[in-house]
Order: sequence, then structure tokens, then C-alpha cells
Amino acid sequence: MRNIKTARGGLIDMSALANKHETTRAVSNVPMNARGDRLNTDGTVKVSAEDIAVAHHNNMEPPEQQALSDTKPITPTVPKQETESEINVPDLEEQFSEEPEAISRITRTRKDGTKFVEIEYDDGSIETLEISEEE
Repeated sequence: MRNIKTARGGLIDMSALANKHETTRAVSNVPMNARGDRLNTDGTVKVSAEDIAVAHHNNMEPPEQQALSDTKPITPTVPKQETESEINVPDLEEQFSEEPEAISRITRTRKDGTKFVEIEYDDGSIETLEISEEE
């Protein structure tokens, strides 16, 4: 590693610092020290970093060998053109000719005492109708 110069001008030898604290438990949710050894709950080394590296290396599978692809010429494909008889277009007149159906009717009263009916339709629209006061 290299020497680092601090803001105050001091030098820090990072390799000496790492060697000094390599057995100190690392701050993380993984129980390990700064060297990479896995630790027990009491802080002793459970599995060393070298054993972890060897096990990882032994469990690696070699890359799968694949044959080179054939050198066939690339032929452009032309997309199929759909005719008007093949395209299904919904009839818009039939779709919008139906009247919306009322889902709910709620009678409400304003602060001034007038009453109205709020009608909600299945298409999401809301209509308000005034209720006339007949005496």
C-alpha cells in the first residue's frame, strides 16, 4: 500500500495500519475481522480467509465450452403486411353508443340547506341534480 498525507500534513502508512489491526473485528453485520477471517461469537477465528479462498476456488466451475456459430449469410426478413380484412378494429359507434349505468346515488345537503343528488356512473363520471323544495 502507499503512504497517505493527511489534511494537517502528517503521513499515514496504510499497510502498517492494516497489519496492526488485522485481527480486530470489522464493523459490519458479518462476523469477520479486517483480514477476512470468519469469527465465532466469542471473537475467535472460526474459518480463516485462506480457507475461504481455497474453498471458493475449488467450487468454481470452468466456463462452458461452446462451438463457434456457423458462418451462414444473413438474409433480411421482410415483415408480413396485414391487410385491412385481417386487422380487427372495434366498432367505435357500438362501443360508445351505450349510456353509462349509474353505480350509486347519494343525497347530500349543502351548508345553505339546499339538497342535491350525486350520481356516480360506471365510466367514472359524476352528475349532480338539484332537488327542488316543494312545499
